[in-house]
Amino acid sequence: MRNVLKHRDRLPIEASRPTPRQSSFGDRIAAIAELGVATIAAERCAIAFQSNGVHLAQLACAPPGDSKWDPIVKAVLLALDNRLSDVVAARGTRRPRGVPSSNESIDQIALSAREIAAIARVEKLAEGYQLVASAFTDGASSVRIAIVAPVDRARSELEALLQLMARSVLAEIELSAARTSLEFWRTHGAENGRQAAGAKRELARERTASNYLDHAVAAARRAQPADCFQRFGEIVAGGAGFDQWMVATADGGELMLTATSPGVPKEFDPSEASTLSESFRRHIVIGHWSDRDTSNAYSVKQYLEERVFAGSYVCIPFGAGAIALASRDARASAARAEAIVERLAPFAASWVLERDASRHGILVRQLALRMFAAIDEERAKIARDLHDDQAQLLAAAKIALDGPPEAARSIFMQVEEELRRKTRELRPATIGNASLDEAIEREFGRLNRAGVKAKFVHLGSGGEAEEISRPVQQLCFQVVREALSNVIRHARAKSVQITIEKNYAAARISVSDDGRGIASGHNEGTGLTGVRERLELMGGTLVVESRAGRTTVVAEIPETA
Repeated sequence: MRNVLKHRDRLPIEASRPTPRQSSFGDRIAAIAELGVATIAAERCAIAFQSNGVHLAQLACAPPGDSKWDPIVKAVLLALDNRLSDVVAARGTRRPRGVPSSNESIDQIALSAREIAAIARVEKLAEGYQLVASAFTDGASSVRIAIVAPVDRARSELEALLQLMARSVLAEIELSAARTSLEFWRTHGAENGRQAAGAKRELARERTASNYLDHAVAAARRAQPADCFQRFGEIVAGGAGFDQWMVATADGGELMLTATSPGVPKEFDPSEASTLSESFRRHIVIGHWSDRDTSNAYSVKQYLEERVFAGSYVCIPFGAGAIALASRDARASAARAEAIVERLAPFAASWVLERDASRHGILVRQLALRMFAAIDEERAKIARDLHDDQAQLLAAAKIALDGPPEAARSIFMQVEEELRRKTRELRPATIGNASLDEAIEREFGRLNRAGVKAKFVHLGSGGEAEEISRPVQQLCFQVVREALSNVIRHARAKSVQITIEKNYAAARISVSDDGRGIASGHNEGTGLTGVRERLELMGGTLVVESRAGRTTVVAEIPETA
């Protein structure tokens, strides 16, 4: 805190001087402050701005006039000025005025929450309000902004507002500098008319670019979900002078081609060795110029884009993917394309989220339909079993009641045994408190009664069985139980082998029998189908390989399940 609140010779802020040019410029900055106040219903907003060649900062406040909040606002602005001076001194030099994109890449210097809280205590910030402040610099100019806002305003909303206001002020400073330069050349006679015309054209280009960005945002808002990335590519390419393009977005961890301009092959796979994938992975802009010396090692490296695009191209990443842009002439501007991509990146991110949410919704509906279909099928199976087995036994028992008691007793014992068997089959398979090995070995009793020999093999790294989590053990047991049920009912097998293997990422379990196999065209049955669906929900797989004399059921379950 001593560094933040250290004393200076004087507070380096003065009100704007009421000259005609400065008054107009100050009014524009004051309008930005008033807009910030109106946006969040703030009590006070102060903007201190400074550019090269001007030693003292100018101050614009909203609402106009003096305010009870001025002491705490000025204290924060002074602390920010101290911090900004320290940062500039640590760097040694400032970025020169000629560096491009100064308003696109700005540095933010913020006080910590602790420092602001200390200033608020000293200056007695009223309850129900919060103070947010930051300094911003593009290397040539700087701006400090402090806002007293209601405490119910979200911090993220206030930080975003500070960023937007700072960019607007820096843009006004840049625009004012351009106007000053234009006026200078106009006053120096006809010999400098060419330079003045160039400055005017540059100013017009900047305004045109700014207007195009506004139009691009409006067009992105109107884009339909079916063609949103097609419009994204058209907007970026059209605004920067490119005639070929392709857009790739992240899909399930992989970069997938989403949209292309006419003439670009749609079978392009950006997940291979492509500039798009490298640009997205490293989050940097990568350019390729066809007229440069190809002896450079980087240029020699062959990417897929070099076989797709005839001329130079550039790849620009954004949060949800990357775009490749190509041009057959020199009219295209990579810097302008970067500015458009940066402005449209939030829209692209929201489109990807909407696409993924739609896919998940469809998957949930499909799983729900499959679940209800399985329930209906299981109910029909139960009804058939009751009709085919229990109903016949009950009919026989009814007849036996007219005969000897021993015959009736025998029939009823069969009915009781069948009902218990059906109850066991309907009960969900669970290992309870037992281990997976113990639960599987309990199933050997069913195999022995059916005349099937069982062998259990447990493989592990280094010859020792590795630990398997309880949810994965439960899924493994369900796979084994359903596979053994099929062996007992249908396989006519003499022996079966169960193998469990665990590595660092997944558990793998297989059940192999020497039975007659699954006939061609025969379904797996509801048991294995239900297990397969549960495994898919957990990110696992179930594979059934069958031929005469050998059937193997293999399940792999990620340990993260």
